[in-house]
Amino acid sequence: MFAVNYSILSADALAKQISLDYGLPIAWVKFYSSGFNDTYQLACEDGTRYYYRVYRHLWRKLEEILYEVDVLNHLASKQFPAIRVIHRTDGSQLSEYRAPEGTRYGVLFSEARGKEISYGDDQAGTAYRYGIAEAQMHLAMADFYSAHSRAPLDLDFLTASVLVNAEAFLLHRKEDWEYLVTFANHVRAGLEALPASALPQGFCHGDLQAYHCNIDENGVMTFYDFDCGGPGYTAYDLAVFRWCGRLQEQEMERWEPFLRGYQEVRPLTAVEQASIPYFVACRYLWHISVHTFNAPDWGMGWLNDEYFDGRIKGLQQLASDYPELAP
Repeated sequence: MFAVNYSILSADALAKQISLDYGLPIAWVKFYSSGFNDTYQLACEDGTRYYYRVYRHLWRKLEEILYEVDVLNHLASKQFPAIRVIHRTDGSQLSEYRAPEGTRYGVLFSEARGKEISYGDDQAGTAYRYGIAEAQMHLAMADFYSAHSRAPLDLDFLTASVLVNAEAFLLHRKEDWEYLVTFANHVRAGLEALPASALPQGFCHGDLQAYHCNIDENGVMTFYDFDCGGPGYTAYDLAVFRWCGRLQEQEMERWEPFLRGYQEVRPLTAVEQASIPYFVACRYLWHISVHTFNAPDWGMGWLNDEYFDGRIKGLQQLASDYPELAP
């Protein structure tokens, strides 16, 4: 067998296996999406739907997956509206597959109630409620403990990894590479000077970018996709929301009501508020880092000059908009 970086498991084969492992009367399984991992949508004969994630080989180690399972089980114990991990008939929560590239793991999740969140009708009100829900999640996770480990969302992860992953792509763009190095080091220095040691830490979802939740007819937001989560600075989760608002050119329209809602539940310290611009910058850096890191599986063609033109321009605009980030 020729070496394989990344394979896609058959939906038909998974339908049979999931039915056996979970004792569910499966009507169909469809390959839903790929990215960090592969996601399958499935329906039972009674119409109940689930989502099955098959983690990419080497993207998440077994320890890291078990940590994410612990997060969701903790939120379930707190009655917080997030997707639930479905147990197999033997009581376990993971399945193991011998894929061509190596061992891959699968976890079955409940479907988030309601419809995908939208900001079209009431942008400020939706952002406000999202802020409340995010703060409630952080409070629910305040006493979280896991015997399993996951890489922390620390300053190395947020500011240094991009310099490791992106360097090879910028060898022919010396000026842009030097700008990226200077920018990342400046952001790290700014956080260290706050000091970063004074920032509250805990579980971070890592991808609360105004979405990744469904909302039902009662306005309850149910969150999903915890794959980017881990221990880190709580303020980073807020900055990810602000980052997404910038990308969609709705930063001020969303940020103020979101922050107001969040602080009604969990007031921020002065140091946390001061850290937000730096963590928004970290999110820009993370995006470049994660794209370049995953190039062996996702492809390199799109990580071209046009891509880096846009990313460097985005960093320069951020430094212009946020005085704290000016060189």
